[in-house]
Amino acid sequence: MSQEISNFGPEKSGPLFCYNELMDKKLRNYIKYIEKESAHPTAELIDYHKTMTQQFQHERLIHLIVTFFFALFMIIFFILFLALMLMLPNDIYSGIMKGCTGVVTLIFLVTVIFYVRHYYQLENGTQVLEDITRKLYKRDK
Repeated sequence: MSQEISNFGPEKSGPLFCYNELMDKKLRNYIKYIEKESAHPTAELIDYHKTMTQQFQHERLIHLIVTFFFALFMIIFFILFLALMLMLPNDIYSGIMKGCTGVVTLIFLVTVIFYVRHYYQLENGTQVLEDITRKLYKRDK
């Protein structure tokens, strides 16, 4: 059984794999694996499932913290951008500063959108894992 457990993960497709896709595939593959194996739970499987669930919950927490900080920085740069638009005169130097602040704000916005998407997938995956945990302990049918 321990050999089966270690083979659920995705294969890395070279040095340029995407971390988010890797984590999403890892979560999906693990859910498929544990749903198949949960028909006949053993103590080893339950311990392994607890460990994997904790690891995915930790990943979810880290992404939540990172998402909040990126959103905070995006809001700070957006407020700075608005303040610069209202307070600076319309000359070449203030235009460059406004433009750079606007670009940084857009970069943070795009990054926050992708982080929220990834966090959403992690959240839904861990909810599925918690349902499977209840099934393993025969608390939910």
